[in-house]
Amino acid sequence: MMNIAIVCMGKHQLSPTYAIIMDVTSVLITGYPKFSNFEYNVSEKILLLLKEIDFGKIKISTELLSVDEFGSKFTANKIKSGETFDVIIHLGFSSKSTKIRFEKYAYNEYKMTKSDNSGRCISNGKIIDNQKRRHQTNIDFSPLNYEFEKESHIEWSEDPGRYICNETYFNTLNAISEKSRNSDVKVLFVHLPSELILDISKQIKIITRLIKCMTKPYVEVVGGLIFDEKNRILSCRRPKEKSWASWWEFPGGKIEFRETPQIALSRELKEELSLNVTPSKIITEQFFNYEDKYVKLILLNCGIIEEDRIKLLEHDEMKWLSKEELFDVNWLPADLPIVEKWFIEGIPNPHQY
Repeated sequence: MMNIAIVCMGKHQLSPTYAIIMDVTSVLITGYPKFSNFEYNVSEKILLLLKEIDFGKIKISTELLSVDEFGSKFTANKIKSGETFDVIIHLGFSSKSTKIRFEKYAYNEYKMTKSDNSGRCISNGKIIDNQKRRHQTNIDFSPLNYEFEKESHIEWSEDPGRYICNETYFNTLNAISEKSRNSDVKVLFVHLPSELILDISKQIKIITRLIKCMTKPYVEVVGGLIFDEKNRILSCRRPKEKSWASWWEFPGGKIEFRETPQIALSRELKEELSLNVTPSKIITEQFFNYEDKYVKLILLNCGIIEEDRIKLLEHDEMKWLSKEELFDVNWLPADLPIVEKWFIEGIPNPHQY
């Protein structure tokens, strides 16, 4: 089972993989009630609205936290006790925000200017002694940037404030950094503006998109741009027993854990084409949103290679294509935007990279 925890937080101007999906994705969403002199907390309203949405195979659970030290440690204590999640999203109300803010950092310090709901008000000091100054969110940025790049109501922030929101964010990231069992957990804090500034219906739509985005697998793959002496490029056809059978692609594959693009492509070309190649520079990158996953394709220059060196081990056919012949084959969707650009501008020169 896959798990995702989303924590909805209280106020302050906290202004911005994915998980590996199996049969069911479990999402924990927690929110905060009103605090200080505010009449309501928009995160609590979002929490209630999310209960009414059918997320299919994503199982949503909810929890209302207290606006105090106990609430700030709630998720961290779950992690320390052995509960496992795949994604944790903290949602918080910021009275000074005009947009939904994705927080990049959590800071190990207090600068509280007002008391929390327990009467606690710590104006300075560290949240956890003998720990690093700040934690950065460990999410994969590419899917979120792709999903929300045209969304005018969202911005990335580097200042989550120094109230309960920041305290919760830091406690959670710190717990994950110390718990190897949860090392793959992705954590993000999101600050919500008042619904008087951004209508609650728009906010719930954005948070719903965020949940779906962060529960969708994100894969980085490498492709090799292989040339012949006529400056044609190599395309390989996927065999019938594979997904996307009979579609054409740049040879390559998934980047494994701790691999660089160069190392991954060198391994893949050995496995697929029986080639010993040291790829050079990255030529281009392409992000694509498939129905079941996000894919980032990184294309590297492999130079000019003689055809008699190539042995098809995983593909059933290969073709050398000139600029005019680029559309003689049916390219994979992630590869197609690159090919379309080259059809207009021309195929890159292998000696330029």
